[in-house]
Amino acid sequence: MNLNGAFLRIHTKVFSVFLLMLFLSALPAFAEKQIRLTFTGDVTLGSEEALRDEDFSLIHFAEEHGYDYFFSEVRSLFEQDDLTIVNLEGVLSDSSEGENTKKTYRFRGPTDFSNILSQSSIEMANLANNHAMDYGERGYKDTQAALDRAGVQHFGGHDVCYFEKDGIRIAFIAMSYTEENRAERQWLQEKIRSLDQEANAVIFCYHGGREYSDARTEKQMDIAKLAIHAGADLVIMHHPHVVQGMSIFDNRTACYSLGNFCFGGNKRVRAKESLIVAATLTFSDDGVYLGQQLDLYPAHISGTTPQNNYQPHLVTGSDARLVMKRVRADTRFKIKNYDESLGFARQDYLPAQ
Repeated sequence: MNLNGAFLRIHTKVFSVFLLMLFLSALPAFAEKQIRLTFTGDVTLGSEEALRDEDFSLIHFAEEHGYDYFFSEVRSLFEQDDLTIVNLEGVLSDSSEGENTKKTYRFRGPTDFSNILSQSSIEMANLANNHAMDYGERGYKDTQAALDRAGVQHFGGHDVCYFEKDGIRIAFIAMSYTEENRAERQWLQEKIRSLDQEANAVIFCYHGGREYSDARTEKQMDIAKLAIHAGADLVIMHHPHVVQGMSIFDNRTACYSLGNFCFGGNKRVRAKESLIVAATLTFSDDGVYLGQQLDLYPAHISGTTPQNNYQPHLVTGSDARLVMKRVRADTRFKIKNYDESLGFARQDYLPAQ
């Protein structure tokens, strides 16, 4: 045995490992970045004009229980994420001026109710829906101003909102069926393409579908595909007031309806099931979108029925399984079941293609 040769080979290997470690330590550290976004169903912080002073109205509940009451059962969940987004369906204004009396239902709450959102760790609101203009341009501008004062970002119409963290920039854009036409669809495609160049990810919210229908419409599917093919990375929908299913296009998810959430528009509960979607988006260290994973939290919109107490809460057991059954009934691929130990249904990770 040649001891000198063996000794030389060992030293050579050790020196090679040392050089490799030295080289690696000099490289920049690359790590994935994650942003967690939480979406809820329809939120109406107000009442019909004629019912504002009734003891069952949401406005009366606010006077009796305080602003912390409404989201107290879910606030801890909202505090765990990076951003919570609701669909604010209604107007925040201290004036009834401009009320559209031709509409069957008009919802309005005082401007100070914007603090209900900010005090509940809700940082962003979608205003693209069929009740945003219940009180005309005056009511819409009052709503925007109220949210601004409370520090709640908002998007809708042609307004785009951005969220930034750790060098990652996410754009939010929305559309309602009330403003949708061929020209608006063309604008949406072009806008998403442009946003895809200036943001690391794009979220599209759409307000449409058939009210109280358990199934998505072809129109909902069409606009989801349109948005995703244009560059949107996640699509969240509202309006049907009940929970609907999901689709996957180009490894991006479209959620067709999350149902109601804290909904002051109905004094009685018509459909109690609701769904909270927590989406974790993953990016490379240099900001390239890598993929997404959704956690589905079954919920109810009220702690009492048939009277609505306007206090949504998470559900477990058979109640949770029933919510997931409604999601599954309108989903054309196999989704993961509710996990009692986790408290939600974690879906498969979808890598970017």
